Order: sequence, then C-alpha cells, then structure tokens
Amino acid sequence: QIEQRIEPAKRAAHSVSKRLQACLQGQCGSEMDKRVKKLPLMALSTTMAESFKELDTESSLGKALEMGCCIQSSLAKILAEFEITLEHDVLQPLNKLSEEELPIILKHKKTLQKLISDWNTIKSRLNQAAKSSSNSSGAGAGPGASSAANKLEILKEE
Repeated sequence: QIEQRIEPAKRAAHSVSKRLQACLQGQCGSEMDKRVKKLPLMALSTTMAESFKELDTESSLGKALEMGCCIQSSLAKILAEFEITLEHDVLQPLNKLSEEELPIILKHKKTLQKLISDWNTIKSRLNQAAKSSSNSSGAGAGPGASSAANKLEILKEE
C-alpha cells in the first residue's frame, strides 16, 4: 500500500508546489524589502502617496488617498510576510519532498525489487539443488553426490 502511494504523492507535491508558486505575487526567494517594493499593492501605495501630496491636506480626497496609501502599504508588508512564511514552511518542504526525497525512495524501491527478485532466483536454485542432492544421495554415494553437495554449499553462500 505504501509503495502505491509514493508516485501519486510525488506528483501531488510537485504540481501543488508549482501552482502555489504561481500564486505568489512577490519575487520568490527575495528579501522582505525587495519583495515589498515589487508588489502591486506597494506600487498603488506609492502612487497614492504621490497623489495626496499634490492635494490640499484638508480635502476629502487627499485624506482618503493618505489613508488608502497607509492601508495599501500595510497590506503589501503583510502579504510579503505571508509569502515568505509560505515559501519557508510549505514550498521548500514540498519541493524537497518531490525533488529529492521521493525520487530517492523510488530508486530504493527499484533496488529492493531487484534484490527480492535475485533472492527468489537464488532461493529457487538452492531448493532445486537440495532436491537433486537428496535424490543423488538416496541413489548412492558417488562422484555426482560430492559435486551436488559442493553446488549446494555454493548456493547456500550466495
């Protein structure tokens, strides 16, 4: 059951991390200040700040733009913090899982399957040799019996 879950888990981790990265508005992997400056919310805040400076400080539009500027700036910082946390707590572990850990597990799974196959082959050969050894020892001790015993010992070592 676990083996059947590995490949779908790998695909899910890979596709979810790619879609999640596409949802990020900031530049992936950048520092807080750089990320905030590149966000559309911060560009809007800057535009609002420039606009309300040109207006009368007592005008309703000026006050609304000033308040909007502060709100957009705060939202940009909150969004940047959220995206950094999301990258660190979700995206990096998902990428590590899909790009590093699951491929290693699949590689070990293939190795295990080969070793099990080899084990079964040698076990079968050992059982055949044991049968032929018991048949030849029952027929009488001769030169064939010692050869079968040697072969049996070699197979046991394998």
